[in-house]
Amino acid sequence: MRLLPISCAGLLLAAASATLAQAPAAAAEATLEYTVEQRDTLIWLGKNLLVDPSAWPEVARTNRLPNPNHIVPGQRLRIPARLLRSVDVPATLVAASGDVRVDGKAAPAGATVNPGQTITTAEASTAILQLGDGSRVKVMPGTETVLGQNRRYQLKANRSAEPVGESEGLFASTMRLVRGSVDMAATKVPRAKPLEVTTPTAVIGVRGTEYRVHHDSQGVGTSRTEVLEGKVQADITATGKPGAALNEGFGAVMPTGAKEPAVAALADAPKLPALNAPFERPMVRFTVQGESLSLRLQVAEDPQFERIVRDQRIAPGGDVRIAGLEDGTWYVRARRIDANGLEGRDAKSKFVLHARPEPPAAMAPEQNAKRPVGEVQLVWAENTEAGSYGLQVAKDASFQTVVKDVKGIVGANTKLKFEETGIYHWRMASVRPNGDRGPWGDARKFEIKPLPASPEGGLSGDGKQMKLSWSARAEDRQQVELSRNPDFTDVVARAELAQSEWAIDNPGLPGAYYFRYRSVEPDGYITPWSSTLKIEIPRDWTFLWYFLPFVLAL
Repeated sequence: MRLLPISCAGLLLAAASATLAQAPAAAAEATLEYTVEQRDTLIWLGKNLLVDPSAWPEVARTNRLPNPNHIVPGQRLRIPARLLRSVDVPATLVAASGDVRVDGKAAPAGATVNPGQTITTAEASTAILQLGDGSRVKVMPGTETVLGQNRRYQLKANRSAEPVGESEGLFASTMRLVRGSVDMAATKVPRAKPLEVTTPTAVIGVRGTEYRVHHDSQGVGTSRTEVLEGKVQADITATGKPGAALNEGFGAVMPTGAKEPAVAALADAPKLPALNAPFERPMVRFTVQGESLSLRLQVAEDPQFERIVRDQRIAPGGDVRIAGLEDGTWYVRARRIDANGLEGRDAKSKFVLHARPEPPAAMAPEQNAKRPVGEVQLVWAENTEAGSYGLQVAKDASFQTVVKDVKGIVGANTKLKFEETGIYHWRMASVRPNGDRGPWGDARKFEIKPLPASPEGGLSGDGKQMKLSWSARAEDRQQVELSRNPDFTDVVARAELAQSEWAIDNPGLPGAYYFRYRSVEPDGYITPWSSTLKIEIPRDWTFLWYFLPFVLAL
C-alpha cells in the first residue's frame, strides 16, 4: 500500500508505485523516504537506522545510485521498511467502563495492552485503547477485538548521545475486529503504513480520519464501515483486488462471499426531541418523531462518548426506553440504520435524570374516590430512603392552585380537613434526612362531596302516617331507617327508595322515633347518614271519652 510522502525530521513514507486503491497482495514493498542531511553517508545511515548495518548497499540499489559513496544534502532516499529498526510498543487502555477484559482478565483504566492481546467488552461496557501514534480505538459494548501490530519505526538518525524518544518515529498499527463495533479516531500523523482494521471479510485502512467498523458474525458474517471524516480504503479480503475508496459521508457493506463492497451514502442525523426538562422517573422515555428507519441509540457518561453505558436499537417510530441509570447528567446520541445496516450521522443531546429519592406509592384515597366534607385520611407506602415527606393538594391537575402544602410528614399517613366541596389533586415527594427532596409522584384526584341535607317531616295531619322528605338528586337511590332509639340499634323499619320521600303507616306505639337517610350514587358511592330527625308519636286518649259519662255520674 502506498502512503503520500511526509516530512517529519526528514523521514517520509513512500510505497513505490502502490496506491490505496490497490489490494494488499498487489502492493509494492513499503518504503520510507529519507531526506539526506549534512555529513550523512550510506554507511553512517546503515549504522543508525538499519537493523543490519551492512544492508546499506541494498539502499543504494533501491535508489539506483551511480555512486553509493556520494549523497548530497536534500537528496531523497527510499529505504525499505523491513530494513529499518522497529520495536513493538504497548497500547494503553485509557478508559474502561463496565466489564472490560484483556485476554479474559478484568482490565482497569491505565492497563497496558500488548500486540496479540484480545480486548472484550460486555453489554453496557466500553473501552478506549490509545495506540502508539495517539490514535484512539473506542471499543463499543458487546465487542471482541485484537490489537494486531503496534510497531514504531525509528524516525531519525541519532547524532547525539541522547536516546531516541519513545514517541519519535513512524508507527504501524492494526486492529482485528472479531465481532461487534469499534469507532476509530486516527491521528493525522506520518505513518509507516496506514492504520488498518481487519475483519473476517474485509480490510479497512486510512491515513488520518474518523470512521467506524462493525462485524456481525451471525449468519454469513458481514462487515461494515462508515466514514465520518477523511477517506477510507475498504477491501474485501478474499478477492485480493482493490475494493472501494470511501469519502466522508459514505459507507460500505462487505458480506462474506461478496465480490466488491456495496457503497452507499450515510443517512442524515435524526432529529432528537428537546430534552430540557429533567426526567423524574427511573425509566427515561421519549420518542423520536417521524422515523421510518431503525435507530442505534447510545447513552454515555461524557460528551465524548468514551464511557458508553447503554447501546440499543430502537424500532422505527418506537419509544426510547432507558432503564437503570443513576441520577445525574447523561449524554445521548442516535443514528439511523439503513436497510443494508449502515449507520448514519449522529444526532447528539443531553438530559438530566432526577428520579430519586423516589416518591412514595399512594394508596388511599384511590383515584377518583369520593369523600364527604370533613377529615380525609391520605395513606401511602413508605420509601426507605426517605426521612420525611412533602405533600401538596391542588384544585387543578397542573398544581397551579395549591391549597395545601405540608412538609416534614413522618410515617405512612396523615389527615387533612376539607370544608369545601369539589375536585382535589394530591401528590407526594420523598425527602432524604439531609434535606434532598426527590421529584413529585404522579398525582391522584378525589372529590369532596357535600353532607346530606337534613330531613324534614313527621306525622300526617290525620295522624295515620309518617311523611318524610329530603333534598337529593333524582338519579340517586335512597336508603332510609326508622328506629326507636337514636343510635339506631332498634330499627323498626328500613327501605331503599327511588325517590327522596317516604310515607309509612303510623307505627302505633307512642313515644319517640328517629329517622335518617343516605344516598347511593350511580357509581356506587354511598354518602354518610344524614342528621337524625326525631319524631314524637303521642298517646291516643280518645278512648277516655267513652268513660266520661260514668265519671260524671260519680
